[in-house]
Amino acid sequence: MRPRTLLPGIVMLGWLVTGCGSDSTSGTSGGATDVPVPPVTTSRAADATSVAPTVPPTVPSSASPSASPSVTADPATDVLLAQQITLLAAGDGAVPDCAADLGRIPGAGEVPAVWIGNIRGRDRVLTPDEVALCLNGFAPGEPVEVTVTAGGKQYTTTARPASSGLTSSTLEPSDSLFAHRELTVHELGNGVLQSEKWWFVPPDTAREDLAAAGELTIRATQGALSARHSHPVELPDRPDRMRVDEGSHRILVHGFEPGTRLPVGLYAADASSNSASLVRQIGTVVMPRSRTAVFTVPAAVVEETRGKGVYCVTVPMEAQYNCPAP
Repeated sequence: MRPRTLLPGIVMLGWLVTGCGSDSTSGTSGGATDVPVPPVTTSRAADATSVAPTVPPTVPSSASPSASPSVTADPATDVLLAQQITLLAAGDGAVPDCAADLGRIPGAGEVPAVWIGNIRGRDRVLTPDEVALCLNGFAPGEPVEVTVTAGGKQYTTTARPASSGLTSSTLEPSDSLFAHRELTVHELGNGVLQSEKWWFVPPDTAREDLAAAGELTIRATQGALSARHSHPVELPDRPDRMRVDEGSHRILVHGFEPGTRLPVGLYAADASSNSASLVRQIGTVVMPRSRTAVFTVPAAVVEETRGKGVYCVTVPMEAQYNCPAP
């Protein structure tokens, strides 16, 4: 596995914190196209929402509307949006490696075996993470039925072997293994099959079920062959946000403490200076138990910004890497 490389970080300007306490709540790379920051090497890409989008004001007529102060109607919001942020770029070349997992994932070397591989080769699942479906000891010419269990719910997918080679350059949908669609798997040799990678972002119900259960079980069946593996569930603890799937208008916000209320801001970017100015707040995200929530950019904001400059959508963070476009 190749290590990730980050460009030197510059902290976000003017990050403000109010004195209010957190509310409590009982609920909830890839190929994303983010705001261009010369040079851009984005790698992050990322259902269901635990957010409250706000109705945007009148659409501005200029290509680069001037920044306006953040207005938050809810006094319980913990943090405020910065008026200006510095845009940073980051990239990585790491990919899951099912063959290497044979010596680092318990049980992966058995025949047959099934597991969800990740770029760090760890025995766990995490939202979000770059993952792939891994199979060992199954016949390469026949489909394999794969079932994952999240809490008390089961989701079944067909893994279909293909003669083509693994590219590691394309992304499967983020809800793979939870949407009842087929996954193509490719031969790596020595009986190992691997799918293309994707960002592991299960639908909202599955994310919350996994957070509550603390475990994901995956089972693979092909005729008389059957294998099973249980992965511990790891919750994200590093605040960040990323796009959910290429071309979507959904932003995954993750890693904040449960109950934290986070304003979501629309920023107008100045690529020449690697900075962006706040246009206005367009919604609020409340962190659920899973520490992951998806914010859908309102359609009016998408239309407002289309072809009228460079914009990004983000929440208060100390460093703004790969800020996703609306």
